[in-house]
Amino acid sequence: MSAGNAMALRELTAAETALVGGGDFTWGGFFAHVGAGALAGGLAGAAAAGVGAGPGAIGGALLGGIEYSVSEIIESYF
Repeated sequence: MSAGNAMALRELTAAETALVGGGDFTWGGFFAHVGAGALAGGLAGAAAAGVGAGPGAIGGALLGGIEYSVSEIIESYF
């Protein structure tokens, strides 16, 4: 393979796309978990004394996104 061909852009094959994509991860699924975490965190924060719905929603959104990302990694490799 020449240096010119090594730097040429090309589309990925279906097999390469599956390897790069990492499986079933989708942005829609990620943001669904973030939204569900924000909703649950906001409700929990509103119910807890001294926390508040805003900080609870932020924490819940972060945990929802982390949960989705970690679960996809675990499902992909184990």
